[in-house]
Amino acid sequence: MRLLRVPVLALLVLLVAFPVYVTLTTAFLDPAAVAAGRLWPDPRAFTFDNVRAALQSIPLLRQYGVSAAVTVLQAGSQVVLGALAAYALVFPSWRGRGLALALFLATLAVPGESTVIPNYETVTSLGLRDTVLAVALPFLCAAYPVFLLRQAFSDLPREVWEAATLDGAGHLRILVRVVVPMARGHLATAALWSALAAWNGYFWPLLITDSPDARTVQVGLSQLVVAEGSTPGVVYAGTLVVLLPTLLLVLCGQRFLVRGLAARQS
Repeated sequence: MRLLRVPVLALLVLLVAFPVYVTLTTAFLDPAAVAAGRLWPDPRAFTFDNVRAALQSIPLLRQYGVSAAVTVLQAGSQVVLGALAAYALVFPSWRGRGLALALFLATLAVPGESTVIPNYETVTSLGLRDTVLAVALPFLCAAYPVFLLRQAFSDLPREVWEAATLDGAGHLRILVRVVVPMARGHLATAALWSALAAWNGYFWPLLITDSPDARTVQVGLSQLVVAEGSTPGVVYAGTLVVLLPTLLLVLCGQRFLVRGLAARQS
């Protein structure tokens, strides 16, 4: 089994890395080299014209800003509200705490498609349609960060909270000064998961926005496919530009993602 481990892992890495390699090379090849379909293209055929064409075909830079704003707003809100809810579910003793946790966990089983129409009607009635806030509003709070942070706070020594309470510290001060510094890794995990979900959102931004300037990069990428479908190099260049933030997040925070997966399975 040890002898087979290396070739099997190498094969799995190849299967995962090959689509990334194809995207990376095609994004910087001229149309003639793309049509040739060579696995190892001629380095002289590399060009940055596809990236420029992708940026000019749709307002990709503007949509980058929209996606960044949605990601910061959505992930930041989910982490802050998740920390507040998790603190309330762990440290103070109050009647109905177990029921509240069960209700939070029950929302994880609700299909997202079932809330689309109520969310659409609510956002439209507030006059927020076709705005950045409309994209992030239904997702300012999520059950998974609450669950993840609740698990993390439960592992902290309760004696620390009791000591801070005896010193006269309020709940908000204990959360900010005591609990949060002791659970920085789990907070980073929750922020990373929320940021990836916000950046990769597609259906809701497509539904709630009309103008290209209010849409996110994922919706813009689908528009690029329609506009530049006959030039694969431009489409791959736009895909690469959209993928870069998520690739950097995954590479820099992979240990936090593994921790989140372990917490989710437990």
